[in-house]
Amino acid sequence: MKKKLILITFEGIPRDKYVKDLKNFFGEYLDIEGYSIKEGINQMINGDLTLLTFSGLTNIAKEYLPDEMEIIYLSRTFKKGSFEKLYNLPYGTKAMLVNNNKIGAVDTISLLYEMGVKHIDFTPVYPNMDNVPDLEYAVTPGQLRHVPKKAREVVNIGWRVIDISTLMNIMTKLDILNDELDQKLERYLKTIVPISHGLHFIFDSTHKIKNQLNIILDVIDDGVIVIDKDYRAIHCNKSVEKILDVDEKSILNRNIKDIIYSYPPIDNILEKDYIENCLIKHSSTTKSLVITKRPIRVDDRIWGFLLIIKDRSEIENLESQLRKQLIDKGYVAKYRFDDIVGVSENLTKCKNRAKKISGIEAPLLIMGESGTGKELFAQAIHNNSERKNKPFLGINCASLSSDLLESELFGYEEGAFTGARKGGKKGLFELAHMGTLFLDEVGELPTYMQAKLLRVLQEKEVMRIGGIRIIPVDVRIIAATNKNLKKLVKEGKFRKDLYYRLNVLTLNLPHLRERRDDIPYLIKDILEKLGVENKELDRELKEILINHHWDGNIRELRNCIEYMAYMGEELLTVKDLPPDFLDEVEASREELKERIFSELLSEENELAVYILRTLKYRPAGRRTVYKEAVKDGFNVSEHKIRKIMKFLQHKGLITYGNGRGGAKLTGEGNEII
Repeated sequence: MKKKLILITFEGIPRDKYVKDLKNFFGEYLDIEGYSIKEGINQMINGDLTLLTFSGLTNIAKEYLPDEMEIIYLSRTFKKGSFEKLYNLPYGTKAMLVNNNKIGAVDTISLLYEMGVKHIDFTPVYPNMDNVPDLEYAVTPGQLRHVPKKAREVVNIGWRVIDISTLMNIMTKLDILNDELDQKLERYLKTIVPISHGLHFIFDSTHKIKNQLNIILDVIDDGVIVIDKDYRAIHCNKSVEKILDVDEKSILNRNIKDIIYSYPPIDNILEKDYIENCLIKHSSTTKSLVITKRPIRVDDRIWGFLLIIKDRSEIENLESQLRKQLIDKGYVAKYRFDDIVGVSENLTKCKNRAKKISGIEAPLLIMGESGTGKELFAQAIHNNSERKNKPFLGINCASLSSDLLESELFGYEEGAFTGARKGGKKGLFELAHMGTLFLDEVGELPTYMQAKLLRVLQEKEVMRIGGIRIIPVDVRIIAATNKNLKKLVKEGKFRKDLYYRLNVLTLNLPHLRERRDDIPYLIKDILEKLGVENKELDRELKEILINHHWDGNIRELRNCIEYMAYMGEELLTVKDLPPDFLDEVEASREELKERIFSELLSEENELAVYILRTLKYRPAGRRTVYKEAVKDGFNVSEHKIRKIMKFLQHKGLITYGNGRGGAKLTGEGNEII
């Protein structure tokens, strides 16, 4: 039986395009189905692997996919020759890069720069953006229908095609590798520019070994100088010119000692055949440079030397990038207290307590409902502590079987069990040494694991599975739970001694219902992170979101806002809510009208609810209410407003104060609305 690949795109046209391409390549080996988020998905989707066009679709797509179904993402590139016409544009040309959405436009710009198209200053342009730049040139990957009319010259570089890395990923994940598909890959590779720096394409058109060497050296960011035994420079790459701020002509055929003036002097450093990462201060540029020297040997004779020159500031930038990669692996805490959004009194008190706790080394127990941000607080506490430059690792105690959880936490020795890795494996306690270990859903720990955790907390040492060696560890434990551990202790499901050992410090996180003032700030933050900060919510939608119960807390709010951001227009209204949410709102409205205003006509009912919602924000007289109602689309007279407000007063839902203060909600009116 053939395996099934599921493709999910945002719009229908890319879906049809890439489904066709995938079918052309995989032919009889796979069944391929395509779905579009914008056109709607009305069923649960089953398959063996899901391919998304970009990561921003993940949360929406997961609603229609089984939990166990693996998701990968589409990498795209260009056909050979497709963007060569761009080289006809003058250096420094400013051009629009037009795509059907902002993410696609930015992604295409990044890809073109990666392919070496760096002489054009691109500005992303997409449908419904506020300020379209007034530029003469427009470049588009096949999205001609979205090109603004003000563009006087359009360069269509054609649809991006599927990169070979994605095809190989699909073949590997679905285990369909064979000779026929291998040959197809080889033929396909000749038609595209692979994302991997475009080197394959460059090499295909390069025939001489010297040119190949030059190309390889020029794509290396480090400076490379080849010198002979007399220290005369005979070759260098482009990066040297940038690092030393000189041109190639001033380097070649000159003694390296006359080129690089430094402290300490470079001629003293170069006396040795081998130099490993020696730091010097370059006199001309005042840069700190790191020098490495290697001999070039042929038949056991030294013919010259290779100098590798690095800019220390670039090394620091690389370290920063590596740190980001560690964040993705979960070894570094990426969130700080400034990343915790909100101004409510409950949240402010919680943050202040957490900051105080961060300076204390004792174990911490964070309690709160699912979705309240327990790991966010744990990372912020770590980054505000003395351990901030050390590892931060986290594990969900409910996500793994007891055996697997034990091996993850404590590690194992080689041969400890069938399938154990050669050389054994460090556990999280060892990897987190001198740092912090975050144990989420600690209430799910099996009883025997609770005993082992207690020993680590008391003795500050671990023993790997199958091992005999005691390994000392210095780890701060931050545990989290959404359960009542005290109740579990009474029921005999959680060890009392472990509970009191973890419960030295406690932090109770408020659920979203206790910090409704933060919801507008959270919504703004979510929209900004999605790159759609220009979208706005109308007043009625804001009110509904602020007053919703939010069982799933911030996680539920984020899913709701993401759905509306992708599916709604610039002004988001109640109609843009997710279907289940909208059904709940409509049912609530009908219940409200039916329960309170059954004696009114339908239009009067709607107006009465509107007046109550208006008075919720501030007291107002009938003229003010009338102006607001007309502005919001009601076809109503001032006389009708007076009649309905009198009805509401009779019901005891509004009252009039002394003087010209206008009407305001009573306690009953506020509770109802």
